[in-house]
Amino acid sequence: MILKVFFDYYFQHVDPEVRKLYEELLPTDGDLAAAYTDMFSRNDEEAIAFLLDFYQATGELRRHNQRQAILFNVHDNVCFPFFFNHIWQIMGAEKQAAVRNKVNSSDLNEIMERFVNDIDLRNWFRQEIGSALNQQDLFTLNEIIALQNFSSGGEFSFLKYVYPHVQNMQGKVLDAGCGAGFASLVMSQYMEVYSVDACRARLERAMALSSMMNKGEKKVFPRVIKLIEDELGDLVVCCHFPSAEDLLAGSSREVVFTECSIDALPYEENFFDMINCLDVLEHTYDPAKNIQQFGRVLKPGGRAFITVPTKYGEVEQRIYEGLEGSMFPAMLHMHHFDPLALNEIFTRNGFKEVETIPFDYIDWDSFIEIAERSPAQELADELKQNPFDQVALQIFAIYEKI
Repeated sequence: MILKVFFDYYFQHVDPEVRKLYEELLPTDGDLAAAYTDMFSRNDEEAIAFLLDFYQATGELRRHNQRQAILFNVHDNVCFPFFFNHIWQIMGAEKQAAVRNKVNSSDLNEIMERFVNDIDLRNWFRQEIGSALNQQDLFTLNEIIALQNFSSGGEFSFLKYVYPHVQNMQGKVLDAGCGAGFASLVMSQYMEVYSVDACRARLERAMALSSMMNKGEKKVFPRVIKLIEDELGDLVVCCHFPSAEDLLAGSSREVVFTECSIDALPYEENFFDMINCLDVLEHTYDPAKNIQQFGRVLKPGGRAFITVPTKYGEVEQRIYEGLEGSMFPAMLHMHHFDPLALNEIFTRNGFKEVETIPFDYIDWDSFIEIAERSPAQELADELKQNPFDQVALQIFAIYEKI
């Protein structure tokens, strides 16, 4: 299990005061890494209480001591050697040879040191090797990335764009890529929810929260929402978070959770009335295959609610990747979409467009200012030829199965 391997590494390499912080969060007379791995593998109330403390503490650590915090894709962070060595073991002999040739060295420690100190080398790796991760690689890395935040990132989009629709719907809904289960729990007030995710750690915490809901134990949810608000930061300003009492006021149905990839859904044809898939498709290896599955399991007339990053989101991602020298695509976004391309994939799989709403805007001058900082100046020159008043970095779309 990668979590155990990671915690073994992390607790051995952080500064003593940081290790003490984690020891105080979860006192144990035995193996600290094993104790943490166990907590992230459980779905009970004790585990949820611990996780809330853990994510609050790690959030503070990121703000005040970023180099010692649990972070992915940051070259001067204590976790960087772990990810480097993990990827080195799985990349295969051909890609290892390409790296050795590029660095002109066969010594693994020397190679890693070069990556730590050479931004151009990290950018080369991302473009030539890091962007070729397969689906299982993504699943494995996401087990560690899930340690960074309690939230999944789609909570804002759900409340602003999907929640108003859900309140008027009934039947069965698939929460495709449910993360920590925020949307699943809210939707369970109105519909029969089936939730899937390939990240076991996130699925466990979603199951624990759902179990507490079913027992009527809702006192923890105001703290859950406050933690999500803190993690989303400025996005919350754009979308008012209802109180836990309002969101979870009804009588919730039991949610059915399944660990699986959305490209192989274990449901019969025409099973669902609705699909909720927010901030997910960009992380997958083959989005078209996932949408094909949506077309199979959704009833005629059923609707799919989708959010994805735009091509301008891709440009922003590429700019920041280049500036920071990221080893892997930022946030593991492997794909970006424009409305026409997204519509074409859904149309090909038996859907019609109901509504498309660009959101998460940035004004043009700010966008160009970012672009001009990019190492690739030709990108800024190209963008200047087609200016807009503002640029949408994300798309919300509704599709109906024909």
